[in-house]
Amino acid sequence: MDALRQDTVEFIISIARELGESSLAIIGEELADETAPQHYSELKVAAQAETSSREEYAGNSAYQELRSVINGMNVSERNELVALMWLGRGTYNRDEWMAAVKDAREADNDHTAEYLMRAPLLPDYLTEGLTLMTEE
Repeated sequence: MDALRQDTVEFIISIARELGESSLAIIGEELADETAPQHYSELKVAAQAETSSREEYAGNSAYQELRSVINGMNVSERNELVALMWLGRGTYNRDEWMAAVKDAREADNDHTAEYLMRAPLLPDYLTEGLTLMTEE
């Protein structure tokens, strides 16, 4: 990683975990309806999180902070953050880092923060990507 600093990624991971916890609480309240089944798969909860609108998070400070941090990054940092998520997700391996960054650069748009924040396992993907990038 040339542009993206490890401490920045770690900060993003911590905010994303906080956002994930608050999202599950919001979803849990929605799913607590007495007419709903009592068991929900992780996939179903993730699908509910992905379909949640931005308006539902408008008052969520973790959402606002994460969005602000990502939008405040320069283009190179954002591209490397996307590539790091892809690396942690298994889309690319460590030897393909430059290709991942190049593909992230080509896919870059004004919706990078939303794209990243819609990944239900964002903190896990970034943690795994960071681990892969810092291994000797």
